[in-house]
Amino acid sequence: MSYIRFGLMILTSTLVMFALMYLNTYAWEHLFFSETRAYMAVVMGATMAVIMLAFMLGMYGNRTLNIAIFAGAIAAFALFLWLVRSQVTVSGPSYMRAMIPHHSIAVMTSERAQIEDARVRKLADEIIAAQRREIAEMRYLIADVGAGNVVDDIYEDAPPETGTVDNAVDRALVAALDPAPLEAEQAGEVVELGEDACRFHRSPESDPILWATAEGDAGAMLLNNVIVPLEGDGQQFSAEGASMTVRELGDEADWRSDAELVFDMEEGPRVGYRGFWSCGASPE
Repeated sequence: MSYIRFGLMILTSTLVMFALMYLNTYAWEHLFFSETRAYMAVVMGATMAVIMLAFMLGMYGNRTLNIAIFAGAIAAFALFLWLVRSQVTVSGPSYMRAMIPHHSIAVMTSERAQIEDARVRKLADEIIAAQRREIAEMRYLIADVGAGNVVDDIYEDAPPETGTVDNAVDRALVAALDPAPLEAEQAGEVVELGEDACRFHRSPESDPILWATAEGDAGAMLLNNVIVPLEGDGQQFSAEGASMTVRELGDEADWRSDAELVFDMEEGPRVGYRGFWSCGASPE
């Protein structure tokens, strides 16, 4: 067997292992190139080169070339393992591209695991909701940071204060507030939606975080377990202290998202999500 054939076998195996690492993602829109996964594929390819050559030394008689392959594979293993663990080449957008498939795995396993205990099911549902929210936020940030909008300061809550349990229950951490998924029936308690209602989903599988009338003059969101009615002006919806602005992506749209929503609190955080905006009856 030739050394060229051996090299092509290792290269093919490395590429296949890189692709296989994406098979446990939940949805196609969660597929992003990941530097970390690429480095790990090289680590595994280098390991395979050492193991396979060690088992097949009888088929490869060039001692000098064998030593070079062993040394090169060990050096590649060490270098790419260092790149994985140091993350020295990973920027903010690269970090998020790696995290989205990672979060997607958590959604897949949490949703499909055969869970019987109600406590574990509650934990899994909380993980699903959190991962979907963060995926949508990261899609927005990848585009925003990639466009050069780098932010140095963000809203932070006041320092902790001493008090009672009742004080803790009454106090909301504003920095952690974000719109929660809202069912149509719940939104209908504060706004008359009609059959042509519009909605923004952070992911196709979850309930919308914004419901709006087809005319865009009213809407509803769920904030800290409170259904909040919103006044609308086209694709901007607001209540005293907070607003939601929807922008359709147009030429920027793809199979991952077709719109973005920015949630902005006057005395609190500003956070954006990329997801899906649609109007009319929900598909069955």
